[in-house]
Amino acid sequence: MLGALVLVGVLSVSACESHSDTPVSSSSASAALDAPTEAKLKEIVRRFQDTNRTPGVLVGVWSPKGSFVSATGVADLATKAPLRADMQFKIASQTKTFTANLVLQLVGEGKVALDDHISKWVPGVPNGDQVTIRQLLNHTSGLADGFTSPTVQGKVTTGCTVAELLAAEARFPPVAPPGTKWSYSNYGYNLLGRVVELAGGQDLSTAVQQRIARPLGLHRTLLPTSGNGLSNPFTHGYGLGDVGPTQAPTAADDATALPASCLWAHGGMVSTLSDMRLWSRALATGALLKPEVWAEATKDPIPFVFAGRYNGPGKWQYGLGFVESGGFIGGEGSFAGYESTAMYSPSRRTAIVVVSTKNPNAITPPPMFQALAMAVFGADIGFGLTTEQALAPTFTGGAE
Repeated sequence: MLGALVLVGVLSVSACESHSDTPVSSSSASAALDAPTEAKLKEIVRRFQDTNRTPGVLVGVWSPKGSFVSATGVADLATKAPLRADMQFKIASQTKTFTANLVLQLVGEGKVALDDHISKWVPGVPNGDQVTIRQLLNHTSGLADGFTSPTVQGKVTTGCTVAELLAAEARFPPVAPPGTKWSYSNYGYNLLGRVVELAGGQDLSTAVQQRIARPLGLHRTLLPTSGNGLSNPFTHGYGLGDVGPTQAPTAADDATALPASCLWAHGGMVSTLSDMRLWSRALATGALLKPEVWAEATKDPIPFVFAGRYNGPGKWQYGLGFVESGGFIGGEGSFAGYESTAMYSPSRRTAIVVVSTKNPNAITPPPMFQALAMAVFGADIGFGLTTEQALAPTFTGGAE
C-alpha cells in the first residue's frame, strides 16, 4: 500500500528499452574515463538496474581521472519515453543537506547558535528545553521520526501545512533522552526548517533559492510551494502499490504526482543530476559557510546504521547535516518513486551522483555510489566493504 512505501521516505526489464550514455556537457568536465574503468561502471549500472528492476537509473561520476554520465532506461512507463540526463527528479531526504546548510549559514551570521535549545524558536516540542540545534542537525535529539504520524501519512496525497506538520509530529513521544542516541528524525529537520524561517526572516523555499541555488547556479533545484515541484523535462518515479525491492513496477505504480508539502524541510525538494553535482561539491567543502562553522560541522561525526542497513554493510558517519563515508561527504534520499545519493570527496576532487526512479530498491544508491567509487579508485578507500558486498541485494524495504 501507499503508506508502507511512503514511510521509506526519509529498476533491465522489458520496460527499460532505452539505454544511453549521455556525455558531460559542463565546460569544466574532464575527458572520458579510460575504457576499462568505463566498462566497470557500465557493468555496475547494469547490475543495479537488473537487480532492482528500476525503470530508470541516472549516474554521474566526475573526477580528475575522467567523467561518466549515464541515463539508462525509461522516464515514463506509460509512454516509454527514454530517460535523459537533464531530467528533474525528487531528491527526498537529500533536502536535509540544504536545510542544514541554511541553519549553519545563520550560525555563521550570529542569528542562531548550535547550542540554542529548540524551545527558544518553536514551542511545544517534546524535551524542547533540552534539545539543541546541534542535536537536531546530527540526529541525536531523541525526537521521534514524526513522518510516521497517521495524521501526516493521511495527508501525503493531498498536502500539509507547516503548522499541521509540526503539530502532528510533536504528538509523538521521544525515543531517547537528548544527546544519548543516534536516531533519524524527519521531525527534527522540519523543526530546523522553521528555525531558518524565524531566524532568517523568509520562508524556507525563498531561503533555498536566495542563499543556495542562485549563488551556486543551481538552475532547476527548488523546494516547491505547491504541487510536486517538477517541470519538464522530468522523470517519473514509481513506488505506489505493493512494488517490492526486486519487483518491476508498472505504469499504475506511478508516484510522481505526490505533492511535496508533507515532506517540506526534511524531504520536499527537486533537482537534476548536474545541479546535484554542483551542490555536492559546495556541501562537502563548506563553500557557503564560514570556515569556523564548517570546522564545527565536520568535527566528531557520529557512526550510524539505518534500519534494515539501508546504507549497506559499509562504514558511515553523520555530521551536522550530512553523511560521510571514505572521505566522501553528501546526502541520500528515499521517498515513493525516487531514491538518490550525491557525494563529493574534496581530497579526490570527485563527485558521484546516483538516482533510481523506483522505491524501494534491494541495492540502494548509497552502496551503489561506493561500488562506483571503488571502480574508479580501487578498493582501498575506507568504505569498509568490497564491491561485491556493496552490490549485494540486501535491503528489504523497511522504513527508515
